[in-house]
Amino acid sequence: MSDLRVEKGATARLDHVEGDLMVSSNGRITAAKGGLVTVSGSAHFESNAEVDCDFQCDSLTVERGTLRSTGNLVVNREADVAHTLRVEGKFSAQRIEVGGRMYAGSVSCSGPVRVGGIVEVAETLEAGSVDVGGKVSVKGPVKTKDFDVGGKAEVGGGSISGRVNVKGVFASSGPLEFGELQVYGKCTLPAGCKGQKVSAYGKLSVGGAFTCEEIKVEGFTEVRGDCSAGNIVANGWLRVHGSLAFSGTLETSGQGEVRDDVRGADLRVGGRFRARKVILTNKAEVAGEFLETQQGLKAKSVTVGSGTTCRGPIVAERVELGSSLVSFANWGTSWAGQSIRIRAIGRMTNVEDVYGGEVVLEKNSRCKRIFANRVQVAEGCTAEQVSYTDEFRGAPKGRTFFTRQPEKVDSLPPFPL
Repeated sequence: MSDLRVEKGATARLDHVEGDLMVSSNGRITAAKGGLVTVSGSAHFESNAEVDCDFQCDSLTVERGTLRSTGNLVVNREADVAHTLRVEGKFSAQRIEVGGRMYAGSVSCSGPVRVGGIVEVAETLEAGSVDVGGKVSVKGPVKTKDFDVGGKAEVGGGSISGRVNVKGVFASSGPLEFGELQVYGKCTLPAGCKGQKVSAYGKLSVGGAFTCEEIKVEGFTEVRGDCSAGNIVANGWLRVHGSLAFSGTLETSGQGEVRDDVRGADLRVGGRFRARKVILTNKAEVAGEFLETQQGLKAKSVTVGSGTTCRGPIVAERVELGSSLVSFANWGTSWAGQSIRIRAIGRMTNVEDVYGGEVVLEKNSRCKRIFANRVQVAEGCTAEQVSYTDEFRGAPKGRTFFTRQPEKVDSLPPFPL
């Protein structure tokens, strides 16, 4: 085994080096034949250098400056570059450490890729994990477990099975499958993305249909298509241009708007919420300013907090209007608290038509028509019409106001929804 040294500014035409290769500043490596140079040991570059061929070595070290490679660069083990690496072809290694910037046609790394500044990849990037201090740009798809970027990240879709953590801006131009996506700024995704969890503290914008098991956003959320999830917590603005389906709970505290239907288990509204229709398998709790549906709200039970307005028919086995906000205290400290209580002070609870097995109106509740088996009305309530089949319990005469006196009927009209 014999090591080889290339002197400063010299050009070396090589085939195979049995041992280590040491290249001084501004050295140049070319292939003597076949377009490939192999080094059985390590390749050590002192400063700026150029490799004008395909190059393979056991390990790679660049002390300073920029190493340029016009072909493919294959490192069997670790690549350690102090400042800048430029590879026009494919760059592969078991582990990649770059202190400053890395540019490549494509990257394949079985272990971690760690870069202090900027990464730009013209095609695909595959790695065990990616950790970049500044900016990442990958034109093609990525495939990695964890993806951590300190500033801005742009990818062409692909798969990130573990955690994505971006401190500034994250954007994908192609469909992306992810485990947990966490962005502290702006997150932009195309249609067809799927994930386990997304947490955005700023803005989440999805260009079409979106599927994610858990969505949590503090700020602005917009899905320009259908949205499917397990649980959703939106503290700010939620806008869905299609339908919204969730298997668990939707909690929204600011402004919520769904163009089509909403279907799920539990709904908790702490601000304003609009939809064409809301169908729930369990319960709805509304304690904000208003809930508006074009075709109505249907659930097993519906509780409307004091001072809240609901537009559109309500259908449930049990409907309770004008409830004390104490019952909503366990919604979470982030938004279901004092601000809702303050908005409710001095305001009546207003709803339109109500259909149910049991309907309860607490103090200062107002509705249009009630169709139910059992109705209970407290003082200070008003209604245009009350039709019941089994029982009516009202406040003392003169403390409730009805356009027509409550009427016991043999049967109720068909319920909507």
